[in-house]
Amino acid sequence: MSTSAQSRADLVRHSAYEFALTTVLLFAVVSLVRWLAHPGSPLATGDPRTLFATAGLAVAALIAGLMYSPPGRGSGGHMHPGVTVFLWSSGLFPSRAVLPYVAAQLAGSVAGTALAGLVWGGAVRQVGHGAVHPAPGTGAVELFLVEGAALAAVFVAVALLMTRPSLGALIPAAIGVGVGVVVATLGTVTGASINPARALGPALLSGTYEHFWNYMIAPVVAPALVGLAHRALRTRRTTALPPAPAEA
Repeated sequence: MSTSAQSRADLVRHSAYEFALTTVLLFAVVSLVRWLAHPGSPLATGDPRTLFATAGLAVAALIAGLMYSPPGRGSGGHMHPGVTVFLWSSGLFPSRAVLPYVAAQLAGSVAGTALAGLVWGGAVRQVGHGAVHPAPGTGAVELFLVEGAALAAVFVAVALLMTRPSLGALIPAAIGVGVGVVVATLGTVTGASINPARALGPALLSGTYEHFWNYMIAPVVAPALVGLAHRALRTRRTTALPPAPAEA
C-alpha cells in the first residue's frame, strides 16, 4: 500500500474512532440526565447543584476513560470539535483531517443521543433528550463569554501541559477534570455544554434551539484562540533559542 493510501486509511479509521467515542460519550451523558433529572428515577435529585456536581464527577471520569482507551489513543480521543480546532490552530494537527474529525464527532452526537432514546424510551423524551439550557435571564453575550472563557481556561491548562513532554500522559486526566469542574460549577448558570457535540444531538432530537448557535460556536472560537496563542508562543521560544555551535 502506498504512503498516501495508508494515510487515507488511517484517517478513515481514526475518524471512525471519533464517531464511536462521541457516540458513547453522548449516550452516557443523555443517560446520565435521564437518571438524574427524570422525576420517576430513583436517582433523581431536586437540587440542581447536586445534580450538576454528580454529573461533573461522572463526566470527568468518562472523558478521561474514553481518551485513555485504545480507540482514544488511536485517534487522540478528541470527541469535541474544539479540541480538533485547538490542535489544528496550534499547528499540531493536519488540515485535511479537521473536517472528517468534526463530521464524525457531530454524527456521533446525533447517534449517541438517538441510541439513548431507543434504550430508555419515553423517559429520555421527557427530559428533552438532555438538551442544554442556560439559567433564566442569561443573555446571549453573557452565555457566549462565560462558556468561551471556561473552555479557554481548560485549554490553557492543556497547552501548559503540552510544553512539558514528561507530563503528556496527564492530558486526558486534565481535560476530564477541567470539563468536570466546569459542569459542576457552571451547570446551573449556562448549562455547561462547552462542546458542540454535546449540544447538537440533544437539540436536534428534542427540537430545542434556544441559544443553539452560542452552544455551537463559543466552544470552537475559544480553543481556536488559545491554539493560535500557543502556536505563537511556541514559535517565539523556538526562534529565541541560541544557534547550535558549529562543529570544528
